[in-house]
Amino acid sequence: MTVFDSTALLLTGMLVLLSLLLWLYPRRSSHLPPAPGFALPLLGHVHLLRKDSHATFRKWRRQYGDIFSLYMGRQLTVVLNSHKVIKEALVKRADVFFRQTCFFPLNDLVSDEKGIVLASGAEWKPVRKACLEILRDLGMGKNLLAQKIQEEVTEYIRTIASKDGQPFDMTRLTLISVSNNICSMLYGKRFDYDDQAFEDCMKAMDASIAGQASLVAGLFPAVRHIPGDPFKTHDIIRGLRRLLNTFIQPIVARHIQLLDVGPNPPDDFITAYLRRVRQDEADQKVSYITEKGLPMVIFHLFAAGSETTAITLRWAVAYFLHHPDVQEKCHQEIRKVVGVDRRPTMQDRPEMMYLEATTTEVLRIASVAPLSVLHTTSCDVSFAGYTIPKGTTVIPNLDSVLHDSEHFRFLPPEDGQLPSLEGILGLAFTPMPFTFRAVPRL
Repeated sequence: MTVFDSTALLLTGMLVLLSLLLWLYPRRSSHLPPAPGFALPLLGHVHLLRKDSHATFRKWRRQYGDIFSLYMGRQLTVVLNSHKVIKEALVKRADVFFRQTCFFPLNDLVSDEKGIVLASGAEWKPVRKACLEILRDLGMGKNLLAQKIQEEVTEYIRTIASKDGQPFDMTRLTLISVSNNICSMLYGKRFDYDDQAFEDCMKAMDASIAGQASLVAGLFPAVRHIPGDPFKTHDIIRGLRRLLNTFIQPIVARHIQLLDVGPNPPDDFITAYLRRVRQDEADQKVSYITEKGLPMVIFHLFAAGSETTAITLRWAVAYFLHHPDVQEKCHQEIRKVVGVDRRPTMQDRPEMMYLEATTTEVLRIASVAPLSVLHTTSCDVSFAGYTIPKGTTVIPNLDSVLHDSEHFRFLPPEDGQLPSLEGILGLAFTPMPFTFRAVPRL
């Protein structure tokens, strides 16, 4: 081969490579929302994201405003910030920002069964409605559920007292205790704190949910092929499969085998759900309430009710430790309203406004679920002065709402009775009445 031939071959290879890179490079329209930095071929803006993506989004919001866009790989993604923008999209334009994105780690598991979170269109409404009706019948928001919670809290406190004042990590204990409340409603039973199989399932769920918080793993499926699996996507999938196959599905199978369709009220969610399935079958009714879809429904309810509640409780303990004055005021209010000779009930809640405000403030500051469930545009849409193409992934950034001074006015502590866990400034909450399509929280 001559020097000329080698040069021609090299130039041809470089030309092919350049053409490939140009083809892979994300093409931006001038009508899209602003984007941060430089998008790489194949990767998009992934290289600019850190593990705590919501912190990165805070920075970008300050730079680019309430709407900005980025590419996760080759997938165009638009992030919505502020109460006004999110409400406009998810409530007033719900017909466009409606179909929810199926999150990547679950794709290998859900098949045609979407549960609650991943359902869309005509499917999600009857499933969500049925779940809410069953949960209310079982006592959600009533004293019946409060009684079960009190029984579990008694065991929780007894376990803490057994430590004799010695320091210990309350993460595992809190997650298992909260999960037991969910189990008693969903399955009709609780598990011992030293049940190893139950603890293993809780660890699998914890790891899976923590992994799903990674936008890189969720929106960029190709990361599963990176040597060494740096984003732990395979661990996420294995954990979810273990949770479904070794914990949830066997419990559902036992309920199916022992199902009682008699007149007695159901003792748990699974029994009530299966009765609805049997009734729809007897009525020859076309229904999205199916036996096959029950395990994924259970998983979504379980994940939404246990992990987030446990994290919130740990944040509450941390804030109380750093703000003993707030802790003391809550304590005094409880003693005044409830006393020491009985347990609290739901009827006591309206009388403990300081405790209510403290709980609300913990939920706000902790921002346990900073990003809402992902959505996808169903068609090209003109929104807030931009053009967003069909198939764009949309991320509602709830963290931007919870820390938005436009909807939270700040007062010196001496000017108001509401607690402040942020130190010098007090806080008064301005209600924000809009609804996300969310899993019902237990």
